[in-house]
Amino acid sequence: MNKPLKILLLGPQGSGKGTQSKLLEEELHIPAFSMGQLLRDEVTTGSDLGKEIDAVQKAGTLTTDITAAKVLKARLEKSDAQNGYVLDGYPRSFDQAKAFTFDKPTHVVVIEIPKDESMRRLSGRLTCFKCGRVYSTNDGHKADDACECGGKMEVRKDDTKEAIERRLQIYLDETEPLIAHYGSQGLVRRIDGVGAVEDIHLRIVKALEA
Repeated sequence: MNKPLKILLLGPQGSGKGTQSKLLEEELHIPAFSMGQLLRDEVTTGSDLGKEIDAVQKAGTLTTDITAAKVLKARLEKSDAQNGYVLDGYPRSFDQAKAFTFDKPTHVVVIEIPKDESMRRLSGRLTCFKCGRVYSTNDGHKADDACECGGKMEVRKDDTKEAIERRLQIYLDETEPLIAHYGSQGLVRRIDGVGAVEDIHLRIVKALEA
């Protein structure tokens, strides 16, 4: 793997993208980030763009695709991303992909899990909103436990059964067609996302080497 690896990591909710992106970061020595984390980081800088994003989020509306693309472009221009990166869960629709014009992925890794497995994992998910790391009550963790970064584990407000069902349908309607588009370019690697975390990681690494 001598050439830069620009990896888009996609998959339905609960597929373990966050966990696997961090493992790839350690394995490949390239930064991993999600759009949600990049937006939160921008808000903490206090920049004009960060203030704009903060106002939008506090109003309960979504950040525009153009604004998100600006944040991503600035992040990819940093020195640590020049040898590649792992982008967790973005872009997830054609509209987002249209704004992502300043770079092109070398690989699109899709972690696949059955719907019932998504539901099982998300029903026990805990998220640290400080660093974005994901935990699970299935591993013995509980809400308000401390994260390694100093934050705390919380249940996402949108991790109700109805909300999960809606997000999974959006994935089928919006993300799968985008994946098919990337597939026509020979970029897609589909990975079985069921099993031990380390086994899934090894499957991804093997697929990247192919």
